Amino acid sequence: MKKSTLLFTTVLVCLLAHAQTTSTIVTINETQQKTLSEIIAYGLPVVYVQTVNGEEPTCEVVYAPAGSWGTTINSENVHGRMTMYSRIANKDSVLYDSGDYEKDVSGMSIRIRGNTSANSTATGPKMPYKIKLQKKQDLLFRGVDSVYKDKEWVLLKDDYLLTSTAFMVSRLVGMNWVPAAHYVNVVLNDKYRGIYLLCEMVKRNPKCRLNVDKNSGFIFECDIYWWNESVYVTSVDAPSYNYTFKYPDDEDITEEQLVYMQSLVNAYEASIPAGTYPELIDVASFAKWCLVHDIEGTKDGGGANRYYTKYDTTAQSKIVMPLAWDFDLAERTPSAWSRCHLVYMGKFFNNPNPTFVNEFVRAWVRIRNNFKTAADNELIAFANSAQGNAMQSSFHLNNAAWGVDLWFQNQLLYRRQWLQQRYDWLDTNIMAMHIPYDVNIDGELNVSDVTALISMVLGTDDDKLITGDINEDGQINVTDVTLLINYLISQPR
Repeated sequence: MKKSTLLFTTVLVCLLAHAQTTSTIVTINETQQKTLSEIIAYGLPVVYVQTVNGEEPTCEVVYAPAGSWGTTINSENVHGRMTMYSRIANKDSVLYDSGDYEKDVSGMSIRIRGNTSANSTATGPKMPYKIKLQKKQDLLFRGVDSVYKDKEWVLLKDDYLLTSTAFMVSRLVGMNWVPAAHYVNVVLNDKYRGIYLLCEMVKRNPKCRLNVDKNSGFIFECDIYWWNESVYVTSVDAPSYNYTFKYPDDEDITEEQLVYMQSLVNAYEASIPAGTYPELIDVASFAKWCLVHDIEGTKDGGGANRYYTKYDTTAQSKIVMPLAWDFDLAERTPSAWSRCHLVYMGKFFNNPNPTFVNEFVRAWVRIRNNFKTAADNELIAFANSAQGNAMQSSFHLNNAAWGVDLWFQNQLLYRRQWLQQRYDWLDTNIMAMHIPYDVNIDGELNVSDVTALISMVLGTDDDKLITGDINEDGQINVTDVTLLINYLISQPR
């Protein structure tokens, strides 16, 4: 295409987008309206959805049968068209257009998603949504569609910035995968629905999400809402929970796969009290998952979405907890362990095998020195970013739509204060689990600690843990080796 033709096409697209956005009227509340262009001017990308015949996504509240507990929903897909807009160089620009709905060709579908978060009697009328495109697209526009494009995305309620903050903590802790996300303003059927976190969802995508083998891999969840699923395997350890599947899809799971998974979870659950769990699980990933929830002080009564992966059915493939998800009830335990620590991971902490406890301490030690500064710097950087500036103004719209009094700077300040104040309690209680001079954090004091420390001094071990700084002078050197050897020699045999 000639440059002149390309320039003409670009100008024409911008003019058409501007004409549409200035003429489209969006209802904010019973007394306030704005043009779509005015909403785009607030700075966040705008997800604009028009469903076929203006049909609204709805849901039915579903209650647990006798013997189970929890409340969830059922929701059907509503088809439509999705356009994403942004203000670029003072022009309303189209970032993405799905086109009108035609199965497997174009368009999208939307439905209400979630469990308690979708129950308006419990959490208010603002609903979370799942989007499914008919053609793959990276809705976060990271510049490498061949890697990041996908059909399925979620719009999470995150007015308190709890989820985005927890994702930041997950990155600092080093979780295997942290969903990428960006805040957006959402307009559905010409009604403004508020600020949402547009986010990757938990699913198999070997290039950018969860990588399990296509033919023999699994993504599964210890699920309090198992009774609302058609396929599951049972838990002996906690009968209120059973295991449901994110991959493969329920309709694709074979009887052979179900037999394998039932055997796997039976062996996994039995291995915990027996202390043989390191043979089956990636202990470090379990410890990091627990640490994220402890930092966040999660008090989730429904299980905090315990997702697991098994790459394939070989013995070499271990069960992994690859991500932390669901922080609606974060920042609830200022001077106590999270409920995840006490209930879901309690059997690991009170166990004849100390491997999990050691990995938990190790995960904290790796970030301990820099965590407060790193977390605060990331949140400040977010506040000063283009997205943060757009959030400040967009909260006015969100407040007007939902009759609330929430402000971006206040919420960000609360998140910063939580992380700073939470640190001291956590550090005291986690380091109480560490045996002094146990350099390699294996729960024992012996020559292996000297070997580990020498490796740190010589630079052959990249994992220079603060436990190697025996004299606490901020350096790891031969002085620490000498002190450690003298300490070990002085211990009674």
